[in-house]
Amino acid sequence: MTELCFAEFAKCLQSAMQPPNDDKDVVELLLGWITDMPSVVDKKGNPIHIAPSLVSDLLNRKVDVPKAIKNICSTRKVLTEAKKHFEYQVLPYLNPIVSDDMFEAMGKDVEGDEIMASKKKKELASLLENGKEAEFLGQLLMYVINRENRLSNKPVVSEDIPLLAEADFECPICHAPLVEYVKNTPVKKYEVVKLYPDNATEFVSEFALIPRPKRVDAPGNKMALCREHAEEYMLEPTAEEYGQLREIKDRLAAAYSLRVDVNDSALEDEIQNVLYGLAGITDDTELKELPLNALRLDQKILPENRLLKNDEMTRVLRYYNFIDDLFSAMDRDGTGDFDLIASEVATAYKKLDNGQLSQDEIVNQLAEWIKNKSGVGSKNMRACHIVVAYFIQNCEVFREISK
Repeated sequence: MTELCFAEFAKCLQSAMQPPNDDKDVVELLLGWITDMPSVVDKKGNPIHIAPSLVSDLLNRKVDVPKAIKNICSTRKVLTEAKKHFEYQVLPYLNPIVSDDMFEAMGKDVEGDEIMASKKKKELASLLENGKEAEFLGQLLMYVINRENRLSNKPVVSEDIPLLAEADFECPICHAPLVEYVKNTPVKKYEVVKLYPDNATEFVSEFALIPRPKRVDAPGNKMALCREHAEEYMLEPTAEEYGQLREIKDRLAAAYSLRVDVNDSALEDEIQNVLYGLAGITDDTELKELPLNALRLDQKILPENRLLKNDEMTRVLRYYNFIDDLFSAMDRDGTGDFDLIASEVATAYKKLDNGQLSQDEIVNQLAEWIKNKSGVGSKNMRACHIVVAYFIQNCEVFREISK
């Protein structure tokens, strides 16, 4: 074995098995006696089926061993049963010519594993040296079942980037980051799932009434999820989950299309003057606050968006006059054109205001657009939000709420 995990344990054992010894045969031999236990059930209470797709995903290290199997394999009773299983169901059917090679290979990999505790290594080595092969295999199986099986630190592949961008690089279910940087290299913390699965025929009762898409491999049928939620769906997809993911996918795709569209909108470089002006404010800067009775936010922000309204109110009261003075100075000096910038902000807003985004999402997308177009960087994101608040007050962003 090159690494102690379920896949490599299965492949090493497979090398010494007599026929039938296909992938499905070896996985069923190792896990079938566990999935036959009444307490090992999926999230709907049904027995776990070792389907061809699960066999393939396990041996290709795309998924971990299902949680229900892991949970039962943490008990001493199952460890005892594992020894009996190998003694009576596995050892008698190994190829005697190559079985010694297999045991030697397993022993070396136990010795060379960097994660396994030295106490556990000594225990396994002692079992093997004293001819207790069934107990050795039983204990090692329990160990690898509880180890991570799927490959970690795989680099991000270029064809996944549109799906990652669509999800804003976070799992749309739990908001966990989908990409992590290891030594400046982006690595996968996600899997791409097919909403309508390739193996839908294995789940006929769930997908019988759902129309099959023309192309299962099309981007419209794919979604990037964190590994935990991706694995959960791939192993046991249900019609209800399909509907939920389909709804999320459609919303993400629509929002991403809007982001791409709005990023094509122009914004004058002179907006940098305002952003850098805001960034240069210190405790000594004299700010003339806007009178409370001049606020228009009650007319623009929906009552249910109370937190957004509070944020924008703070930004407008404190910084509106400061920004207004900056724009007026640009007009006087000929270093910028306020009317042109205001019209560009209004155009960007209109592109986003199609009924698919909340007011919160519109504000965030406008701030992101200003950041991207101005080139000021993420450290000035607060300034970008303050500028958006200015244009809400100035009526370029958000229409007046109809009575």
